[in-house]
Amino acid sequence: MKRHFDDELKQLKDKLFRMGLLAEEAIMKATQALFERDSKKADVVLKGDQEINLCEIEIDELGHELIALYQPAAVDLRFITMVLKITNDLERMGDQAVNIAEKAVQINQEPSMKPYIDLPKMADTARGMVREALDAFMQRDADKAKQILEKDDVIDSLNDRVYDEVQKQIQEKPDLVRQGVALIMISHNLERVADLATNIAEDVIYLTRGIDVRHHIRERREDTPARS
Repeated sequence: MKRHFDDELKQLKDKLFRMGLLAEEAIMKATQALFERDSKKADVVLKGDQEINLCEIEIDELGHELIALYQPAAVDLRFITMVLKITNDLERMGDQAVNIAEKAVQINQEPSMKPYIDLPKMADTARGMVREALDAFMQRDADKAKQILEKDDVIDSLNDRVYDEVQKQIQEKPDLVRQGVALIMISHNLERVADLATNIAEDVIYLTRGIDVRHHIRERREDTPARS
C-alpha cells in the first residue's frame, strides 16, 4: 500500500512539474510574440492553453483520489493540498500568458513604439520567478522561496517604470494611446504572474516551516525558524 502511494505521489509531482513547464513556456512565447513582433508565437500560446487546463484537471483528480484512497498522514496531506493549490496558480499564469498573447497580436498590427526598456527585464524576472518557485517547491527549499519573495518588489518597481515610460510616450504621441494601454495591461499581466509565483513561494515556506507569511510582509523578509 505504501509503495503504491509513493509511486502515485511521485506521479502527482511529475504532473505538477510538467504543468509548470507549460505555464513557463507560455509566458516566454507570449512575451517573445511581443518583443519579436511574431504573432505566430502568440497563436501557439492561445492554442496551448487548453493543455494547461487539462493538466489542472488531471492533477486535481489524482490529488483527491490519493486523499480518498490512502488517507495520508499530516505531512503528505499538506503536500497534496499544496499541489492542488499550486495548480490553480499555474492555471491562472496560463491565463495571463493568453492575455499577453492577445495583446501582442493587437500591438503587432501597428507601428512599433520606442524600444521596450524595462518590459523585457520584467518578463525575464517574472518567468524566472515561476521556474524558481517550482524548484523551491520540488526541493522543499524555504531559503530559495524567500529569495523569490524579494523579487516581487523588483517586479512592482519595474511595473511602475513601464507605466511611467508608456505614459510619457503617449503624451508625446497621442495616436499611440491604444498601443500604450495594451502595453500597460501586459505589464500588469506580468505583475500578476509574479504575484502567483510569490504565492507558490509562500506555500513552500508554509510547507517546510509551518509558518504562514501571506499577510506578514515584514516577517517574510526575515529568517523564520523551523517549527519544532
